[in-house]
Amino acid sequence: MARPSPEHPLNEQSLTSRPFNQHGGLTLIPMPGFEQLAREVKERIEQDRYEFETAVDIAAPEFGFRSSGEPFVRLGKEHIAGHDCVVLTSGPGTPAMLMQLMFVLRYLSGRRASRIAAVTGYFPLGRSDKDEGTREFALPPLIIDLMMMSTYSGLDRVIAVDLHAPQVVMSGRTGFITEVSLVRRVLKRAVDEALALGKPVCLCFPDDTAAKRMETAVGQISEQLGVEFPSVYGVKRRTSSRESTLAALFGDVDAMKGATVLNLDDEIATGGTNISSAAELKSKHGAARVWAVVTHGVLCGPAAERFGAEDCAVDRVFITDTIPVETRPELAPLIEAGRLDVTPWGPDLSWILYHHHWNLSIRELR
Repeated sequence: MARPSPEHPLNEQSLTSRPFNQHGGLTLIPMPGFEQLAREVKERIEQDRYEFETAVDIAAPEFGFRSSGEPFVRLGKEHIAGHDCVVLTSGPGTPAMLMQLMFVLRYLSGRRASRIAAVTGYFPLGRSDKDEGTREFALPPLIIDLMMMSTYSGLDRVIAVDLHAPQVVMSGRTGFITEVSLVRRVLKRAVDEALALGKPVCLCFPDDTAAKRMETAVGQISEQLGVEFPSVYGVKRRTSSRESTLAALFGDVDAMKGATVLNLDDEIATGGTNISSAAELKSKHGAARVWAVVTHGVLCGPAAERFGAEDCAVDRVFITDTIPVETRPELAPLIEAGRLDVTPWGPDLSWILYHHHWNLSIRELR
């Protein structure tokens, strides 16, 4: 029997009950800021008619500090002992985020969870994927080691969205890190709005790595819409984990003149590189407008102020909410003004966790 999709689940007549799951019932463990996402995922899995009936519990940990300044966490055994537990979290990997994650993973092991998995929308310290000699080590292996040690090697898998670099999956044992992609979801949203303007659309990739990472999604959308999009490719010089410059452009450069250029990448941090490259696409190549289309809206430091400026060369920014948006009030004016468009990933996450719980393939969803 064909499995349903998030948009076309099975109807009630075709719903079947799966009598046994060796890992127990599915329990979501939301880290701070992810409580609403957990409730949404629970509702979707329980009410959408997937192939197997799936009940979902939520066990939210309580974090705090003692009078001495030492942190603590409270999390009982209810819905954890004997359950299939999934931690919902995301980077950036701040000290508080990492500390809380390690605490919770240790608690799940100590409370005898049947299986433990972690879903991180934005992989913590994922940008520190480049060994910079005498200055910095690549840190993803450290994060994986800490997660494994916290569970006495009991962590079953890590599911991450659109990794900054493919080598991150080599930080763990074979099959330990599963990457899923939301590129098609956010790109389709931007493409639909760009085509509605009735103007040409051109895709711009900052480097060959980004082009390869997104070529499947671009091909699917082109086939779906019956449109071939002209593309340009940048040569990005990455001087460190914090800095990069656009050295040159190749491809159908003339197609940018008068077009809506969709500048594609995996994330936006402070916005400096995106805005400077957008200004160049307009001044040197005649782009009518430039929209940044990325999966992860890190949007830290002066990003909100930069993208909110009247003279900002990036006209719109399309992101997903793999990094929660509602907990960052500084982004609200951008959303209200239509300069920041957020694609929710709750529907995709629900579908992913359903597949994980029933040991169905997640890789096919990418």
